[in-house]
Amino acid sequence: MSEKKERMPSIAMSLLPVLVVGIALGFSVFVFDAEPHIALFIGAVAAGIVGSMHGYKWEVIREGITESVGRAISALIILLIIGMIIGVWIASGIVPALIYYGFNIMHPSWFLPSVLIVCSFMSVITGSSWTTAGTMGVAAIGVGYGLGIPVAVIAGAVVSGAFFGDKLSPMSDSTNLTSSVLGVELYTHIKHMLYTTIPSFLLALVMYTVLGFFLIEGNAEIEGVSKYQSIIREHFEFSLWLVMPPAAVIAMILFKIPAIPSLVVGVLLGGTVQIFVQGAGVGEFFHVLYDGFSISTGWEEMDELLSRGGMSSMYSVVALGIVSLSFGGIMDKCGMLYSIVHYLAVIVSRTGNLVVTTLATSIFINIFGANQYLSVIIPGQMYEIAYKRLHLHLKNLTRALEGGGTLTAPLVPWNSSGVFMMTALGVSPFLYAPYAFVCWLTAIVVAFFGYTNITMTRVDSEETTGDRQKDDGSKKKDQKEKETG
Repeated sequence: MSEKKERMPSIAMSLLPVLVVGIALGFSVFVFDAEPHIALFIGAVAAGIVGSMHGYKWEVIREGITESVGRAISALIILLIIGMIIGVWIASGIVPALIYYGFNIMHPSWFLPSVLIVCSFMSVITGSSWTTAGTMGVAAIGVGYGLGIPVAVIAGAVVSGAFFGDKLSPMSDSTNLTSSVLGVELYTHIKHMLYTTIPSFLLALVMYTVLGFFLIEGNAEIEGVSKYQSIIREHFEFSLWLVMPPAAVIAMILFKIPAIPSLVVGVLLGGTVQIFVQGAGVGEFFHVLYDGFSISTGWEEMDELLSRGGMSSMYSVVALGIVSLSFGGIMDKCGMLYSIVHYLAVIVSRTGNLVVTTLATSIFINIFGANQYLSVIIPGQMYEIAYKRLHLHLKNLTRALEGGGTLTAPLVPWNSSGVFMMTALGVSPFLYAPYAFVCWLTAIVVAFFGYTNITMTRVDSEETTGDRQKDDGSKKKDQKEKETG
């Protein structure tokens, strides 16, 4: 960090790669309707040039790339495995069975609140928003579509529930990362988030209920639902064995078995069900693992709904993750992100302003660093001193980092979380973001609490002074022992 301070680019030069990315994204996404990969690649090149101009050698720039990608390599592998799970669990009949029985128990008016609750519960148990969206989320899209509910609204409810549960799960990697970065005890961090996430969740629950009753009621066609169910029963065999793969995955995660081996077991058990229950061959199982499941029912809507998954479906997500991580890694390693955040840190002197600046910085890094881990780590390191200066407990900082960084990640189309949700659910973040109520409401609630000082726990200044005096006393004692020794 000291090297970054000594060779820190000016704020103008640090913002140059960000400007390049912003312009490139504007043209590629909004004008030419192209993928964001190349725009972020151009931004990475611009960041590398700025870094070189400030004396950073290629070896240092390369380290920034490899370190950033290296931190996320497990997540990239999980992406590929979830792609396989989606394909195999559809081919094995697990997802079609959830869709089939979902039609029987779900009423259109209560469907969206139910999705929020179920996805929240699933995410708390598994600690993974991606696993929740790739399994329960896919089934919810199928059921909701058959009930006549707009897919963008369904995807918003899925994403809200998945990330709400993720933030409150002690098994979530991002939740553990955020608390560990600032040395806040994990359950202290989770309990403090409840003050802001619970109001957001309840507000979202009301908003989804309103949507269900006033915007969606009456849109479902009974004939269409019956047609969905008849086609599913025509192409898939139902059995109690279909419960085994998801139950096994949930059980393994509950026993704190790491995500990758748990998901691999889910793939293998899903393949077993596909072969012995659905009557598929081993070759077909391998084909589904790579290319995903495809079906031809004669009904285009059903074919689009069930034809998805496979390792290859995640290649674009992985490629975008590598490019965006490279851009963020160069910006971080060459001190540009530090320069931008350092500049922002100078302007905060009040609690409310500090909280909002933390939120804005995390969102900024989510957009231009395209990495939710960086959106937690960098502002956390930069604003720690500012929170201590205002005698604020650091759990206030970790809460703001989660609200601004982790929860807004799926709303950015080129962020790895946003791209994964788009791939798994088949809906662009541009479309579902307005309906992902929990994701953006939480940031608003955190900011409101910051300005009103609600639940903004403070560290007693006398206690801080006492600790400092205790530390000074320890230093004097050590010095005296050295002198007498």
